[in-house]
Amino acid sequence: MKKLVILFLILLIGYVGLSFSEKYLGVSIRPYGAPVYCDVSPNIDNVLKCIKLNYMKFDSYMSDWNNNISNTYLSSRINRLYQDTNMEFSDIFNNKSCTNRNDCQVKFNDILYKIDTYHSLVGYVRQQQNAQGYTYNRQGSEWSNLPTQQLWKFSRSYKFPYHDIVIGQHNGKVIFYILSMEAVPLKGNYDLLIGSVTAFCSAEEDKTSKKYICGGYRFYFYDKIQADSKHFSLSLDRRENPTYALIRYGQGNYKIKLNDKYQ
Repeated sequence: MKKLVILFLILLIGYVGLSFSEKYLGVSIRPYGAPVYCDVSPNIDNVLKCIKLNYMKFDSYMSDWNNNISNTYLSSRINRLYQDTNMEFSDIFNNKSCTNRNDCQVKFNDILYKIDTYHSLVGYVRQQQNAQGYTYNRQGSEWSNLPTQQLWKFSRSYKFPYHDIVIGQHNGKVIFYILSMEAVPLKGNYDLLIGSVTAFCSAEEDKTSKKYICGGYRFYFYDKIQADSKHFSLSLDRRENPTYALIRYGQGNYKIKLNDKYQ
């Protein structure tokens, strides 16, 4: 009888510890993180407020353990560059010119990259949570970096470990767009998926010059988290002066309107 009581206490303590960790620390044994006790709602603002209240409340403390002050400040500044935008259904999805080249993927030193090509330019984005993007100008044989390490809305969310990239041109200025996605597991049958399309411009007219984030767009929808890189990809309605960014997720095609004041 005594052993049963001890076993019961151990199980009770474990359950309480797991519940506390999931609810307050975002720590979970589940593959995509702890579920957030928020309901699916057509009002995304209410869902985001619920997430911040019930799930992200300890971020200010946890970030001190995981990030230094400069990273926290950088992430905050980058987030202010994004605008929330509506996602609409699209009848089309334009395949990029590299589609037939191993699904727009290349591998360097055992590291996988998604790529896109446009005229003499090639854009690369690393298939990891910390994206690390690069551009290459084949005419000048020069490389340039894309500062892609802080493209998330929430510090604790499930980050899809892959990205996609497409190159466009706006009023003569080359822009590299990168799609990143994260997800917050909700209670019930659906999760909140958050897509971030980040625009990178050149600091000067020279295409090989340093790139910087010149704008960003975020969109939200409900679905199940799918840990498969084939579930989303990025394109444009046209290369020159694009109006929409096109997103494919699963079997659906969507579009978001690009606002040229960010470019």
